Amino acid sequence: MDQQCEALEPRSTIVYIVYMGKKTVEDHELVTKSHHDTLASVLGSEDLAKRAILYSYRHGFSGFAADMNPGHAKALSKMPGVVSVFRSKKMKLHTTHSWDFLGLDVMKPKGILQESGFGVDVIVGVVDSGVWPEAESFNDKSMPPVPTRWKGICQIGENFTASNCNRKLIGARYFDQSVDPSVEDYRSPRDKNSHGTHTSSTAVGRLVYGASDDEFGSGIARGGAPMARLAMYKLYEESSSFEADIISAIDYAIHDGVDILSISAGVDNTYDYNTDGIAIGAFHAVQNGILVVASGGNSGPYPSTITNTAPWILSVGASTIDRGFYAKIVLPDNATSCQDGYCTEARLNGTTLRGKYVLCLASSAELPVDLDAIEKAGATGIIITDTFGLISITGNLSLPIFVVPSACGVQLLGHRSHEKSSTIYIHPPETVTGIGPAPTVATFSSRGPNPISPDILKPDIIAPGVDIIAAIPPKSHSSSSAKSFGAMSGTSMSCPHVSGVAALLKSLHPDWSPSAIKSAIMTTAWNMDNTRDIITDSFTLSYSNPFGYGAGHINPTKAADPGLVYVTTPQDYALFCCSLGSICKIEHSKCSSQTLAATELNYPSITISNLVGAKTVKRVVTNVGTPYSSYRAIVEEPHSVKVTVKPDILHFNSSGTKLSYEITFEAAKIVRSVGHYAFGSITWSDGVHYVQSPISVQVNDFIRA
Repeated sequence: MDQQCEALEPRSTIVYIVYMGKKTVEDHELVTKSHHDTLASVLGSEDLAKRAILYSYRHGFSGFAADMNPGHAKALSKMPGVVSVFRSKKMKLHTTHSWDFLGLDVMKPKGILQESGFGVDVIVGVVDSGVWPEAESFNDKSMPPVPTRWKGICQIGENFTASNCNRKLIGARYFDQSVDPSVEDYRSPRDKNSHGTHTSSTAVGRLVYGASDDEFGSGIARGGAPMARLAMYKLYEESSSFEADIISAIDYAIHDGVDILSISAGVDNTYDYNTDGIAIGAFHAVQNGILVVASGGNSGPYPSTITNTAPWILSVGASTIDRGFYAKIVLPDNATSCQDGYCTEARLNGTTLRGKYVLCLASSAELPVDLDAIEKAGATGIIITDTFGLISITGNLSLPIFVVPSACGVQLLGHRSHEKSSTIYIHPPETVTGIGPAPTVATFSSRGPNPISPDILKPDIIAPGVDIIAAIPPKSHSSSSAKSFGAMSGTSMSCPHVSGVAALLKSLHPDWSPSAIKSAIMTTAWNMDNTRDIITDSFTLSYSNPFGYGAGHINPTKAADPGLVYVTTPQDYALFCCSLGSICKIEHSKCSSQTLAATELNYPSITISNLVGAKTVKRVVTNVGTPYSSYRAIVEEPHSVKVTVKPDILHFNSSGTKLSYEITFEAAKIVRSVGHYAFGSITWSDGVHYVQSPISVQVNDFIRA
């Protein structure tokens, strides 16, 4: 067996991650032995070291996770060859119509889907809660043999055998070294909580006709790249060392040979990269030619809440689509409300709710509902008042839930207080498409600016993440049903939309690097909605900005032919890390006098968080379009900032040619702009392609006239 999977006894020590940078030898056994030796030097014996190590990271990079006390961790941090030592942190696991909304029509004779072979033979690794292999979305009918370059396994376990893998689901692993024996979940790649099945089918699910969530949103369910291969790397959200698990998952994904890695998880309140497990693992994935796509988190609408902010990660925010599920509530009669509006088991206090709808009053983004308690009490359904427009209903729900504005909730509650008993009338819900404005930035989607490196714009992009219908396990896990679908919301749902598009681009352009694919997605994004207006914010109902939507809303068709791309190499990222000093020690041993400031990184967006006077930055674009072409710069200046581009015309005479330009930002004399961000863009166009980069500038000084 390639990996040890027996559950450990509950521990009194702490799980630390010891990161040792790029591995110096290729022999995996020698790498593991070096980890044992390193840990043994502080624990006292090799036997103790072997018992303490949970994971040996030995494929894409070198390091290990182990049980130890703070004294051992401190001693290890001072040893030669050790880049960083940090405690393993808890993480959060952050469709019938959404792909139509993105313009990917399976019925069209031409388009990115058809030209890419529907993503044929691209391998997408999904790091999530597992997979339900019997789901129709993972059938392998008419799929060619598994690519010979694949080196992964189908790891057997509880209710999961090698036969559960096929030509679609080509590999599956699970990482349970830190999961308490009391946790009720499959000790195998099989999914229990629906999250992983949903995200993976969103990215690469096959076409399934007649899919719906209890008759809502009926249509053809499919992933972005239906002919791409799936490899699942299962994590347990209840794990006491989730971060150590996810690093191991990334390490194995590098070994196995995935092309795209989709991660719908993250750590809140992370303020450096050298203690960010996803950032570390993703860096080495990119070194190995793998594009890493990760969710940006669900802590919006508050500023600087964005996660997965490293520039080598494609960070995804969430947007709405032009579909909604609506029902008319006729004043009521049989609604009941909990004291203080929080519908928890304690508040219900044994109340029988059979035949009743429960009215719950929300005062924050936290869902004020204990779904299990209400279901056990026999309720028919739930009505939630959304006072601030912050509520997001996520997960696989077994009760009907209706979200109403606060005014409606007050009306319902007021009526209930005057009526001893009454009946509520809810008209049958309807699925409505074509609504607008859409997309909008979802209220829950985490926002910029980047809390670690403010000169790197995050999120990079937004994609559909509200009420996304995709495959889930059947409600009864003993059921043989292969057509079980449910709606979920979150940046977890946005992330696999981008991963699916990335798989199409990788199939269409197999020689493109991770940064080229990322650039193509960013520079072709929409920043207008379906009413031909600027994308708005669902919370403020006013115009959003790049801290909400990044470069814009993903546009798969345009991304297939971007014209120009901004290429960034792993060496560039390493030099960027060197410029950050102690907060980014990845590959730090290579640091010398040469560094690369965040503003100088060849990124597809431009952010200057501290403009004092004037600043000039350089960018390099690579021609991937028409060999003989000329591009002219079109600038939308940020308020109170003068922008100059030199040269303002780029002439290309072959495909693959690289040309550079400089863009100078000069603060104007208008004092009221000091200390506030202003936004604009630079677009290079040859009349066919429009290669747009968002600009975000905070002026902290001005030039006097």
